Amino acid sequence: MMRFPPFFKTSLGVRLLRGGLVLLIAVGLVLSGVAQPFLSGFDVRQLVAILVVQPIILIGLALQGVRHALLIDRPGLSYLAATKAVALSQGLNLLLPARLSEVLKATYLRDRAGVPMSAGLSAVLLERTVDLIIVGFLGGVCLFFFAAMVSKTLIFVAFVFVAGVVALALWGQRKVLGLARALPWPKIGEFLERGYLHFSSSLRRPKFLVSLGLGVFIWGLSFFNIFLLIEFAGSIPIGLYGALLVFVCTTMGGAIPALPGGLGTYEAAAVFALMSLGYPFSDALILAVTIHVAQLVLPLILALMVMLTERLGLSSLISDLRSDVASRRE
Repeated sequence: MMRFPPFFKTSLGVRLLRGGLVLLIAVGLVLSGVAQPFLSGFDVRQLVAILVVQPIILIGLALQGVRHALLIDRPGLSYLAATKAVALSQGLNLLLPARLSEVLKATYLRDRAGVPMSAGLSAVLLERTVDLIIVGFLGGVCLFFFAAMVSKTLIFVAFVFVAGVVALALWGQRKVLGLARALPWPKIGEFLERGYLHFSSSLRRPKFLVSLGLGVFIWGLSFFNIFLLIEFAGSIPIGLYGALLVFVCTTMGGAIPALPGGLGTYEAAAVFALMSLGYPFSDALILAVTIHVAQLVLPLILALMVMLTERLGLSSLISDLRSDVASRRE
């Protein structure tokens, strides 16, 4: 008798598989006819470019796993497990909207390595804080070179958000803990308190500076990745400064919580940047899709491998929450 992996026995697994099947059917229908005129613009250069950058993307995923493990700072947590969590999150971001796949990092490591949810989610918040600091700096560089093309409002909002989060973590402990303890739901309050304390203490540790350095290197790899893609697949040379503009615009476009995976907003941002650098619309669109596909292929494959062979931790989390609610009622 055929035995299915544990993931297929969960309701979430069934929903994600259905979603993946619908996505594949939709892609098949599109490729069968609707997108033929568009795909006629692709040639071997795009395929070569996508393949060339995959080793860089793999190195970036591995370094993100190391950074995630450092920010969690829990003995016994392997870098491999953390890298799998990162790949799972990035791959399933194609199926889940509004970056909800970030939660899977915490649920997977809770089930796999016994990492508390509060520690896992605070590590995710620390990662986003590091990333916003770096993106804010890159946005400032873009403002220097392309002042008329980059939204100053977005850069300002990102800076204010990061400054506010860091200020609350370092100097707002009494207010944050008071707010958490005043909540009418004790379990949620305790969860928020543990998460905040982990986040606040992590900002003061030397490992946070190490993770900041790793973040700079990871983002540098991402920039080099896009530069190579444009060099291999692009029709107009735009140099390092032009690639930087494309990199910052696609980062901001992909961060907009619209469709899963930043689909649509990522391409729109890339087309905007490329057209401002002299690309015609048709060439800009083809290159934008090539750049985005190159970022998604490897994480999606790795995420599917993890899904098919391991538990995601959601079923055990839901079971624990139900048990806790039942015990409180008794």
